[in-house]
Amino acid sequence: MGQDSNDDHLNDRAQHLLRLLVEHYIRDGQPVGSRTLSRDMGLQLSSATVRNVMADLEDLGFVASPHTSAGRIPTDKGYRFFVDTLLKLRPLESTAIVEMQRSLGQYGDPKAMVAAASKLLSSVTQLAGVVTLPRQIHAALTQIEFMPLADNRVLAVLVVNGREVQNRILQLDRSFSADEL
Repeated sequence: MGQDSNDDHLNDRAQHLLRLLVEHYIRDGQPVGSRTLSRDMGLQLSSATVRNVMADLEDLGFVASPHTSAGRIPTDKGYRFFVDTLLKLRPLESTAIVEMQRSLGQYGDPKAMVAAASKLLSSVTQLAGVVTLPRQIHAALTQIEFMPLADNRVLAVLVVNGREVQNRILQLDRSFSADEL
């Protein structure tokens, strides 16, 4: 491939094939064969050419073959090169940012805001969205209520830090009346 001493320098064809391989592997979770890359990815390259480039990428440590007859999968080095060099990020338009801030700013309840942020993240990236809140260092129990349920169970409603509501069902040895609770 005409590499110099810096093995992270790949020619355009090798970079393109590595990008396609990583994207295909991320999407499908299966090793990617040279025929798949040449046929299904719309490349104007023969399977033999793709195999040669994949062999070079494997020699350089960007891809690996899980077993002899399998296609290739990206290595940690291949993923790192993809993220650092090949992944093209598009900045969001300012109108989209303002709309996101407006839509997330309407929630007073942290759980509703986290759910909305996860949906928003998923819609923007077309991937699964996972959002969590950082744990608070100090949690203060500001209110607690107990409600009797059937079968010696009690619902405990806890208000933490004046705004986060948590529910817990407690299994007890005996039943309690509402007055006792």
